[in-house]
Amino acid sequence: MKNSKKTLLIVGGGFAGMTIITQTYKQFNIVLLDQKSYFEFVPSVFNAFIHPESIFDLTLQFKQSKFGVLFIQGKLTHIENNIAYYQGGQIEFDYCAITIGSNYTNPIKSTIPKLSDRFIELKKTQQKIIESQTILIIGGGTVGVELACEIKAAYKQKTVAIITKGKILSTMPKSASVYAKKRIQDLGIEFKEDYKGPSLDSNFDLVFNCKGNTYENIRLDDNFEMFDSKKQFLVDDYLKIRTNSNIFCAGDICLSSQNETKTAFSAEMQGEIIAYNLKHPNKQIKSYWIPNTYIISLGGWKAIFIFESFTFGGFLPYLMKLFIEVVVVNDFRGVIGFNIIHQIMNYIVYMMLYIYMIIQLLLAIAPLGSKIKQDQRVELKRIQQEIEEFKKQ
Repeated sequence: MKNSKKTLLIVGGGFAGMTIITQTYKQFNIVLLDQKSYFEFVPSVFNAFIHPESIFDLTLQFKQSKFGVLFIQGKLTHIENNIAYYQGGQIEFDYCAITIGSNYTNPIKSTIPKLSDRFIELKKTQQKIIESQTILIIGGGTVGVELACEIKAAYKQKTVAIITKGKILSTMPKSASVYAKKRIQDLGIEFKEDYKGPSLDSNFDLVFNCKGNTYENIRLDDNFEMFDSKKQFLVDDYLKIRTNSNIFCAGDICLSSQNETKTAFSAEMQGEIIAYNLKHPNKQIKSYWIPNTYIISLGGWKAIFIFESFTFGGFLPYLMKLFIEVVVVNDFRGVIGFNIIHQIMNYIVYMMLYIYMIIQLLLAIAPLGSKIKQDQRVELKRIQQEIEEFKKQ
């Protein structure tokens, strides 16, 4: 019997791509194109800088997928109409989802094709850290803070410093920045904010550049819209490339009207939207607001949980991140039961969002209600005075 399923090409096996696979593999013939042969749970990668063997707990090999995926290892070069070209061949598709994410400096976010070689890279990184007495982290965002805290917590005798041109966790709520700075100080990490001086690289044995993402240069049809300064794809409300309704885009490389913060969680949520729209072409849903949700590791057994403006830190966020890591990796591996747990976990986040919005609404209404009552008391007093004056007459 002829296979009547349509072909879905997924370019990039990151959080968005793997989410689409787990939710559409029954409806489509899926082809996965990625220049790496494995998925990596990047938010926990700094633990592998200290314990390289832990990388095998954070990864899965695409060829071992239990979802019936045809995996092709290669780098996408360009797309014309419904044909994707990569180094060494081409793939015809009915639908495509571009979820290639972003690049970061090695070894933080590696492009090494084989998992065994990635392990070797991490072993070399561990050895460099062990041999270095002074370590500089350039960048005070989530990546820089996590890396500095992990190294210092593991190697207390080493000198670890952070320099950043802005503030520590400048894009996070102030409470998160304050908590992180206290943890940095407690660990004995030196840091300097608003740094605009000369390069300090030569003063340190080892330097990690944690200044931000870059994006792949992919050539599409000439009429495809891109945000040129960052090479991100502009998409419509349904996360489709605006000039080709058969091509979706999610994750770091996607620029939507929601302008969401680029995290693993937001990539997953966009993956869920695309998966739904692929399965329900006549009842598609628009991209919705994705809450800013983070768990930032701070070395040892400490982390900080951030949900919009709400934050708290300590041991519980560390356990939460560990739980999320286990659930996500095992879901993507196809282990029975973990997909349901993963879905429940995401629903809980949105329940938290609804509760948060209700609380914010009540907090906004409360002062208004108080002012109305005050105005009513003033008006009542004025009427009473008028009545008293009338009685005197």
